Amino acid sequence: MSHSCCRNNRRSVYLGALVISVLALAGCDRAAFDAAAWREADLSTRDRARMAPDLIASGRINGLDRAGVIQLLGAPTPTDKFAGSDMIYVLGPERGLLAIDHQWLLIELDERGRVAAYRIVED
Repeated sequence: MSHSCCRNNRRSVYLGALVISVLALAGCDRAAFDAAAWREADLSTRDRARMAPDLIASGRINGLDRAGVIQLLGAPTPTDKFAGSDMIYVLGPERGLLAIDHQWLLIELDERGRVAAYRIVED
């Protein structure tokens, strides 16, 4: 009886370690925004996607004009997706094992040509 009790305790420890590892890795999908790293990012990776939450939280693009956004982020990504958005940047493949879609940063400019809104979307 005590032998099966030890086996069950060992399983619980392994299961707990697995859960903690998965939760820790889930939080690792973020990085501090770095303008040079953003501009040089390999677009087939999630490098930009990891930096996007920090970029948005910092408010660094709030109120910038088109030239200021380009100076910070580089040229927008050429695409025919998301008609009506003023500036579009690919962030990389979506999270997951079967990443088919991509994440994108959509930036809207106001009538003065300054950043008024932005959001992350998946296609």
